[in-house]
Amino acid sequence: MGKCFVVLSSPRNQCATFFRPERPDLYVGYRFIEYQPETLDEPLAGIDALPRRRGEEQMPEASEPLTADRADPWRKGWLAAYDESDADDPVQLRFRSFADGSARAAGLDRGGDMEREFFFRPVADGVRMWMRMTARVAVPGACAVQQCLRFSGETAVAWRQAVARVCPLSEFDHQAHGRPDETLTWARREGGWLRFPLAMTRYHTPPGEALLAEGSAGEVAHGLILRESADGSCAAGMYWERTAYLTNRHPADCLHAVVDFGPLEAGESRTVRGRFFLLEGTKDDLLARWREAFTA
Repeated sequence: MGKCFVVLSSPRNQCATFFRPERPDLYVGYRFIEYQPETLDEPLAGIDALPRRRGEEQMPEASEPLTADRADPWRKGWLAAYDESDADDPVQLRFRSFADGSARAAGLDRGGDMEREFFFRPVADGVRMWMRMTARVAVPGACAVQQCLRFSGETAVAWRQAVARVCPLSEFDHQAHGRPDETLTWARREGGWLRFPLAMTRYHTPPGEALLAEGSAGEVAHGLILRESADGSCAAGMYWERTAYLTNRHPADCLHAVVDFGPLEAGESRTVRGRFFLLEGTKDDLLARWREAFTA
């Protein structure tokens, strides 16, 4: 597979799309601002002990904006640039794509108490991701935000197909075509694979139990969550440093990682790094790529 490009596919829903020009039948959505942060008065003990990306690279800078023609090769209404024009909109989304396929985005949380910035840089097997939170007021404990990876297929409504269309990894398609009780979603537990159940379910990483309390179905080893096609021909997933818990669909055809930024002093920033993976192969092949990129 060739390198991805990153464009804005739904300003209203703060959704980007990761696509490869040579594969118009397969593109994945990413909602980077979804719901308000979850907070606790106390930090999540041990959250920094979860696997971290190898190396200490900073959030990159980029220039040379992507042109409109290259941003929308299939006339899907995708955007290379966006600035919120409604002064009353609570997110105040800003987005720019660049000629190398990368993109930058920013928006507000909690009525402007926090600003979040993102950088997406495509690589051979997916996209490297950075997310930075700056607190305008102090956050004494945990502050967790949800990241959403979207896998719409042919059974999705039209607006969702403009954000994501990846039929081999769509659980709704899979279930509509004869496997009504089976999911394609997996995480790691005790050195093996844990398949998510059909219903929306939350699993916590060891530090994340304090955030979920009784709402967790159990513990997972870390924050890697993925889909594998039924025939094992392709897999996609994501991982973020400082992930507190993982969830499957509710109710869309998507996966979620809830990532902790706290504590933060007023004016302080914290950056976490993540990775989106999309490759031909199995979940074990994706796990091998994850192990190459991240270390405890």
